[in-house]
Amino acid sequence: MKFIKKSLLILTLSVFTFGAAQETITNESVVQMVELGFDDYMIIDKINTSDVKFDASISALGQMKNAGVSSEVLSLIMDKSKQNTMSKTGIYYTDASGEDKLVQPSVFSGANSNQVAQKLVSGLINAKQKAQLPKTQSNNVIRQSQPEFTFIFDPSVTQVDNMQNNQGGDTGIFNWWFRMASNPNEFVLVKLTVKEKKNLREVITGKSSWITSSSGIDPKYALNFAIEEIEGNKFKVTPDSLEPGEYCFIYQGQVPQGRENQSVFDFSIQ
Repeated sequence: MKFIKKSLLILTLSVFTFGAAQETITNESVVQMVELGFDDYMIIDKINTSDVKFDASISALGQMKNAGVSSEVLSLIMDKSKQNTMSKTGIYYTDASGEDKLVQPSVFSGANSNQVAQKLVSGLINAKQKAQLPKTQSNNVIRQSQPEFTFIFDPSVTQVDNMQNNQGGDTGIFNWWFRMASNPNEFVLVKLTVKEKKNLREVITGKSSWITSSSGIDPKYALNFAIEEIEGNKFKVTPDSLEPGEYCFIYQGQVPQGRENQSVFDFSIQ
């Protein structure tokens, strides 16, 4: 009877494997196999012969352990999570269909406000530097108020020549931000102001007068987000609940020689 049961499980696994050749194994897939009664060696074989996308955060591992996943399988999941299909550096979010999407950087233009007034009163009025993005809505539309983002870095590569790696299939974008930075704390999350009449979005990135000048995002405009390390170079980032509107992550760290920080990672909450 035991032999028959095991044979049926092997047959089920074979159908599972060949009937869904393009399937990616996830945490949920492993829990499902455990619930169906698969032995560890069968689950391990399935993981080793499939594309995988595992969440190896402490909370996710705890959930799988509570679901009956063995320590041996959990150890393999932790190792395989470093080889996820989603391995390129950058910022990712999960869309409504459950697919991971890369947040492509959007190039902004700079603008100063109060320039005329500043000249008339000899600089007594501050001029505001603004980053302006075309259109009133981002192409990255997220339909939940508390999305989860995955930041993936490669801080081991810092030479300029090695920063020329194309990102996301777009040959015009070089992904140096995630080679200079090592964690999400080097980014700031802000809400963009929408200018309907001008068909753009903007954020204040600095102020200047004849006496003083400052650059960067004012801390009072920075929005909170939680950071959980998944692996050494991979982090889960969860902002506080966001109301509908336009937002972006802006890199605030060191800019390498030969580069300009003229891009933001924008998204829309609907």
